[in-house]
Amino acid sequence: MSQQKFRFGKGKEYAFFNEHVHLLLIDFERDNKKELFLIAEQEADGTYILDYPGELFTEQLHELTGSIFFVQVQEEEREGKYVLGAYFTCERKTYALYYDREHPESGEMVFFRANSTGTGTYDLENITDQEEYQTVVEFIMERYGQFLQA
Repeated sequence: MSQQKFRFGKGKEYAFFNEHVHLLLIDFERDNKKELFLIAEQEADGTYILDYPGELFTEQLHELTGSIFFVQVQEEEREGKYVLGAYFTCERKTYALYYDREHPESGEMVFFRANSTGTGTYDLENITDQEEYQTVVEFIMERYGQFLQA
């Protein structure tokens, strides 16, 4: 049997991490439908082996990250549209790392501290403390560096 490759014509694919779990969200924006898959492994040719993570995990992850999965950030010269690349905890604080939604190949990333409001949403906060910023950058590089573009 020959190897098959698939691509969704009307769905946009977004790879991301929830802590150490590698996931793929397929967003069918027109139908307001999102499907979540676990990236079980990646083959040498770049093909991802996907698995269904289960309804409970899918619902819990949507509750956890749904309000912050897609964000718009007002930058100096433009409004940046970003998608979640990783949701993680570092030194007992929660962070969200984002990549450019419209140009993921650019390698541009931003991250914020994600402060839970207690209502299922988060306030994303810039990190102004240089020591905390450096600690988070080192954590990102250690945990996710092999997946980041240069």
